[in-house]
Amino acid sequence: MKTTQINKLKDTARFVIAEAARLGASQAEVFVSVGDSVELEVREGQVETLEGAQSGSISFTAYVGKRKASMGITDFRRRPLTKLVRETIAMARDAQEDDCAGLADPKYLAKNVQPIAGMMDESLAGTPIERKIELAIALEKAALATDPRIGVGRSTGFSDSTGYRVYANSHGFLEGYGSSSCYISTQVVARDENGMQTGGWASSSRSLAGLESPEKVGRIAAERALRQLSPRSVPSQEVPVVFDQSMAARLISQFIGATSGDAVYQKRSFLIGKVGEKVAAKGITIVDDGTIPGAPGSRPFDGEGLPIGKRILVEDGQLKTYIVSVYAARKLGCEPNGGGVSNLYLQAGEHSPEAIIASIQNGLYLTSVSGQGFNPVTGDYSVGATGIWIKDGKLDHAVEEITVAGNILTMFENIEMVGNDLEFRSSVNAPTIKISRMMVAGKGKN
Repeated sequence: MKTTQINKLKDTARFVIAEAARLGASQAEVFVSVGDSVELEVREGQVETLEGAQSGSISFTAYVGKRKASMGITDFRRRPLTKLVRETIAMARDAQEDDCAGLADPKYLAKNVQPIAGMMDESLAGTPIERKIELAIALEKAALATDPRIGVGRSTGFSDSTGYRVYANSHGFLEGYGSSSCYISTQVVARDENGMQTGGWASSSRSLAGLESPEKVGRIAAERALRQLSPRSVPSQEVPVVFDQSMAARLISQFIGATSGDAVYQKRSFLIGKVGEKVAAKGITIVDDGTIPGAPGSRPFDGEGLPIGKRILVEDGQLKTYIVSVYAARKLGCEPNGGGVSNLYLQAGEHSPEAIIASIQNGLYLTSVSGQGFNPVTGDYSVGATGIWIKDGKLDHAVEEITVAGNILTMFENIEMVGNDLEFRSSVNAPTIKISRMMVAGKGKN
């Protein structure tokens, strides 16, 4: 099935590229994709929404010299495709010249493309919808059974998708791959005499078999809501802050976003001119690896046909490279290495989360933030936050209506402990981390 579907998409891509050459494009590229998806939500044991969809799309870019234009279509028939190519080329002729426009040089394109294990579970699309509904209902039931203070939240759901994608360009590149994903999630409400708090948890995988059990996901969601009950205020003070896995992953994503070649040439990055310099504490290593079997961001090549491999972005605290697309490379006068991330992660350390918390006499365990709160130009960081206060090395009580602030470079230089709890739950992952000092603004002063 996989080979047959990809071959059909390749036939379409070949036709589009051939038409581009016939109609006068100097260069061209095309993405052709098809997919199936299911999305459902349950509430109180009953299905509330259930949607399934089949999709197909073609995204075409034509270059006429240094001029460029792009258009898309969902009709795979030959006549509409020829019209798409003709109209896109006409738009390109009228576009403004850009000296950096154009495909990647053939020497940079992926060679001998090989599939990555675990990217596609072809059985997912054929799994009965009843089974998917059962998983969602079991998830909601497990969460509600955790504690009598837990009630139904906004949603409990299941979603999945399977699809095939082909990329071709006029340099002769023509490759494709299949991928799948599925996802279960729930959000519940916890109530006590002091009010109500929400908590959620989710699990994603390339296959049904890779999902965490509904019982585990439901229990964690309930526990996250329960631990935020009866929050107290805290005075403003400078204290150690522990970022849990999800908050640490968010921080890593914001930091690495500043390594984008686009951000660098547009002067929108606090990391301009810092390749080769120390930008984080010793021992901090951040990796992007698109070759990990079964991981969410793995793929054999990127959106420009460049190979996906393992890149060390920060090594032992030193910034090693920017993330550079073909266009950004021309702007910066360097070689491209792929313009996006695949599976981004902070390398695990040696400390358990419990040991990290035990190292703090007075501080914050950060579990949730609101708002962007981050300036990528200056690195200034300030977010509304909730979490749990640490007292004498233990989680003591919930806190909310606080602001956590600092500068991201200083924060990374002050990472004092890194956890051993790295898990690949999404395309950006990190273990628990401890930052030695940050300003926590609450009510009043300490």
